[in-house]
Amino acid sequence: MYEERHHSEILEDVLQFIYPLIILFGLYIILTGISQPGGGFQGGAVLVAIFMCRYLVSPREMGRLDLIQKIDKLILVFILALASMLILLGFREVIPYFNGIYNMLIGILIGIKVASGLTVIFYTFAFIEGGKED
Repeated sequence: MYEERHHSEILEDVLQFIYPLIILFGLYIILTGISQPGGGFQGGAVLVAIFMCRYLVSPREMGRLDLIQKIDKLILVFILALASMLILLGFREVIPYFNGIYNMLIGILIGIKVASGLTVIFYTFAFIEGGKED
């Protein structure tokens, strides 16, 4: 079953230093993916490392899975709405430079969507593996 792990304060302090670096690297990949290879999916996958590290340090303090699932669904609605606005309302012709803004927004939204989706998958498997399933 689930075995209690010892809480490492040193590891937690190190991760507190590393979390901002992971966030910056994930955002860097997302934002440079607009004009170069990479982008939302890869950056979102990097951002999931925060939740995985947090779980490995203190598995009892897992995030609120229901909130992450709601964010995941809300981001999907935003992505669909943004794409619909581009197609149906013809923002390409109305707003100059809309393609750059659109690419940046879609990249960020896809990064958040991938991060939240992979976090839900990771936490679900962690609950099942840890013997916490309902």
